[in-house]
Amino acid sequence: MFADLKIELPFFKEKNSAMIATGFLKGIPSSPGIVISKALVIQPEIFISSNDKVSSEAIPIEIERLSQAWKDLNLEFKAVMERIPESNPGAVNILETNLLIIKDEYLQKSINTFIYEGYTAESAVIREFEKQKVYLLNSRDKILRERATELDHVKTHILSALKQRCLQYSIAKDRVLIAQSLTTTDFVNYKESGAVAVVTEAGGIASHVSILARSFETPAVIGVKDATGIIKNDELVIIDGFTGLVIYNPNKELIDKYQDKIEKIEKHRIALGKLAKEPAITADGRKIHLMANVDRLDDIDSANLVGAEGIGLVRSESLIINYSTIPGEELQSKWYREIADRIYPNPVTIRAFDIGSDKYVEGMPNIESNPALGFRGIRYLLSRTELFKTQIRAVLKASVNKNIRFMLPMISDTSELVKSLQIIDDCKKELSDEQIDFDAKIPIGIMIETPSAAMMADELAELSDFFSIGTNDLTQYTLAVDRTNELVSDRFDSFNPAVLKLIAMTAAAAARKKIPVGICGELAGHSAATTILVGMGITELSVVPAMVLELKNRIRKMKYSTAKKNTLKLLKLPDSYQILKILEQ
Repeated sequence: MFADLKIELPFFKEKNSAMIATGFLKGIPSSPGIVISKALVIQPEIFISSNDKVSSEAIPIEIERLSQAWKDLNLEFKAVMERIPESNPGAVNILETNLLIIKDEYLQKSINTFIYEGYTAESAVIREFEKQKVYLLNSRDKILRERATELDHVKTHILSALKQRCLQYSIAKDRVLIAQSLTTTDFVNYKESGAVAVVTEAGGIASHVSILARSFETPAVIGVKDATGIIKNDELVIIDGFTGLVIYNPNKELIDKYQDKIEKIEKHRIALGKLAKEPAITADGRKIHLMANVDRLDDIDSANLVGAEGIGLVRSESLIINYSTIPGEELQSKWYREIADRIYPNPVTIRAFDIGSDKYVEGMPNIESNPALGFRGIRYLLSRTELFKTQIRAVLKASVNKNIRFMLPMISDTSELVKSLQIIDDCKKELSDEQIDFDAKIPIGIMIETPSAAMMADELAELSDFFSIGTNDLTQYTLAVDRTNELVSDRFDSFNPAVLKLIAMTAAAAARKKIPVGICGELAGHSAATTILVGMGITELSVVPAMVLELKNRIRKMKYSTAKKNTLKLLKLPDSYQILKILEQ
């Protein structure tokens, strides 16, 4: 996940740091990691006109120049791909995609047509690629629009080949690349020459350069406005690929702070060994998606550090707690988008506001004598449709990179889900009419937290894209035990056979419908529960980041086939004492 971060800091011997202003730029965190090093600013290409023409006698020369450029590009791409290790197939796939564009016969013929009309080879390339770009930029799909940037990169490749440009990649050693954008082969060549981080002005987190940065474990921040104009060549910069922060001319205090962060990251990495990068797969090949629960943006850094495969639960009501009121649509959307960007390409599950009961906050009504059985979760949201629609719109706006899932809390019957889905559809139509981008196929799931939802799991699965079982509330409602009441806290027992049977019933319904089913309650991380949950057929487990590696270790040591057989026996036992006795053995 991190670049080689062993660096020396002789920078203050060179100039008086007190006379140099420290600056901060904010972009999108594209690939995690922290680097402190000097900048290599790659200045933009000089403008080339799309209207330059040649005489009819020069047309064969232009055709030949273009033909040679195609040949040179083929050789360049193949040479770069041969140098990529077999352990990094994703990088090869991206380069192959670019190469397919370059080898496209229709594209080559179209450019030749422009040359026969009298345009220079460079102008012909620009005219054809601009024509192709218009189609992509007019698409409603953000991913397709980002592919327009990829076309620009391929165009740059061809123009460079026509000019027979030869870059000195070796000057990138131990440097942070600062560029408007980078072509795929330039990225690989710079990285191979020792570049330690990347900052670009353009691109999205789904762009090929972003994917390459993550593939090569190179810290990257993208979308940094005017980075090549503000940052000077050889300036010291700090790149924080976790938060998207770029600091130029940092003072000693900031350098010390980030050096401390780097040292902590390295200690974590050494202590955890290779486990963070290993998949959560049982010894006999059953894949379990291991995710993290988060409340704050800082939790995402921890989730990335331990190798979580996504965010299984974002408690969106933490926003209300932070602001002591319900934030507006734009503020909400910005927060959800930052979470989605930081964890990309892994999924993030945002739970709709679960207001009420023990989640009461300042400024919200608290007039119920028994709030746990009253006006909370989806009941509250369906009664406050404007509030609900504001959150839905905010989540949809943040979903443009298609890695957000939206989850509805406290569903107790199908009518609540049907009403919620209708409101979501209404919000989608509103955004479409306003020509605002969103993921039209955003997965909508529900929390299974009540016995009624578990017993209706087959019917609910017909309407849901995924289930997430909230074991804390499911235990509370199954056993009629208020989990916040100290007088009955000793009776709150998630290993009670009744609770476990409802979980198994839910998992079985999800399996029949072939939708993911996860656990995001405290039971997911309980050391004795892993075997029985996996044995029931749970496909996702979401815990606090600090528990991810321990849970992964348990999963990798167990066999799914054995757990499945044992679970069938355990579910026949009459009480939790006997169940726990066997599980703890």
